[in-house]
Amino acid sequence: MKHFFAFLLIAAALNSHAQDFSSNGRIRAGVAYVHDFPGMNGKAGFVDYAFGLSDALQGTIAIRHIETSGFPRTNTVQEYTKANSLDMGLQYAIVRTDNAALRVGAGYTFSFYNIRRSYPVYTSHTGQASDITYPVADSKGRSSGLSLTAEYEYSFSEHFSAGVKLSLCKAYDNVVMGGPFIGLSF
Repeated sequence: MKHFFAFLLIAAALNSHAQDFSSNGRIRAGVAYVHDFPGMNGKAGFVDYAFGLSDALQGTIAIRHIETSGFPRTNTVQEYTKANSLDMGLQYAIVRTDNAALRVGAGYTFSFYNIRRSYPVYTSHTGQASDITYPVADSKGRSSGLSLTAEYEYSFSEHFSAGVKLSLCKAYDNVVMGGPFIGLSF
């Protein structure tokens, strides 16, 4: 939590100093396809606040809700991941025009998850074939880690933009998510 407050303090200080170099903040919302691991896919929704720190650098603070499910190990147990995360990051515009930007960035994710998993348990009997069972294990907890992002954003007007984002971020474990978003500047 200390890192979160330190990031917010630094971002606010840089944002107040950087007003001469960049546009105002943008609120962006989107949906995404999520791939957790083979057999576990789903969807996500996200809202972020992006603010300029310089002409090429922007900070972001985002919240995400991720849901994946599937039958990766057995057809009898549907496994799932449900996670809510808070992401903070910096993005650099590697290509920028008057109306568009291609950005790459890195950040840190704090995730609060609820999962169901089913791992095989082998029971051997003398002189007989092993039995395989798939007991259900539900758990919840927190995780955190590095996130990587690439995005393309196009501004249709001074106040409206749209784009597409691809991220590697934390849910329970690392997930890949990609999808469109819209943005409003103020």
